[in-house]
Amino acid sequence: MKKILSSLIIAASLVFSLTSCEKVEMGGADLKTLSLSYDLDGNTLPTIPSEGQVITKAVVINQGGVNRDVEWEVSVDNAPSWVKVEKTTVQNHFNGTYGGDDCDITLKGVTITVDANDSGAKRSAVIRYTVADGSSISTMLTQSK
Repeated sequence: MKKILSSLIIAASLVFSLTSCEKVEMGGADLKTLSLSYDLDGNTLPTIPSEGQVITKAVVINQGGVNRDVEWEVSVDNAPSWVKVEKTTVQNHFNGTYGGDDCDITLKGVTITVDANDSGAKRSAVIRYTVADGSSISTMLTQSK
């Protein structure tokens, strides 16, 4: 009887120790969601005129609540021939509040080149930013007819 009771206690202890070693996810901590911000336009791009345009925008991508200004690559979904994207840098000047705290800053950026639209119809393309873990965030580019 002692042997059976001892075996049950050992078995129960083993089961308890195995279940208490499960990986516990931290509730509420967002480590994956991507957010995108362009310099003056929030997370949208201006409508491109029908004659085409080249625009350069500062781009900041944050991942989750902890990774700020992460590295990214840029592409255009389905690679339409009328729009091209290229990663670049953007120089900005920060006007400080107090004397002597003005400074020049360099930000990651994108240059978007859009050809003239001779199709007679409004057109759009998806600009996609992909980060190191393979996740991505996109924004729509629209061109007038």
